[in-house]
Amino acid sequence: SAMSCFECFCGIFGAEDPKQKALKVAKAKCVELIQSKSCGPILIRTAWHDSGTYDMANKSKGFPNSGGAIGSIRTPHEIDAPPNAGLKKALDVYLTPIKNDLEKDGLVISWADLIQLASATAVEVMGGPKIPMKYGRVDGTPTELAPAPFGLPAAFPDSPAQHLRDVFYKYDSMSD
Repeated sequence: SAMSCFECFCGIFGAEDPKQKALKVAKAKCVELIQSKSCGPILIRTAWHDSGTYDMANKSKGFPNSGGAIGSIRTPHEIDAPPNAGLKKALDVYLTPIKNDLEKDGLVISWADLIQLASATAVEVMGGPKIPMKYGRVDGTPTELAPAPFGLPAAFPDSPAQHLRDVFYKYDSMSD
């Protein structure tokens, strides 16, 4: 989109959009966290399990009941479910302090964005590619609760190949 005169004027003199500033500060804090705690894998798993609740069969239900990267993994229904065992640490120990620090400084980031930002940052910090991301997610709490495992992969399925098909076919363009 085109930049307004005000945005251009403020940009010349160093004023920064608060949303952009929140993302930059959050990313810097995630880099520091990942480097000091070696917690990249759990941040990636947390983001996968938050976004992995999306199911195209629920697309017609709309937000937030279609699932996806909406920060709903924070709800007791999801975080306490067996597929998410161990992920509470990512939220409570690693990401909550970042969110609280941002809020203390008057900066706002949704849980949905923070979780996905932490994951993309972890991939990059651990030597993977820089993942292009779009931010602006809104936190959502589904009102129609899906049963666990929420379409996420099971640890020991009876038929592994069919199970993976069932997990990934729920996305719009995935098939054999």
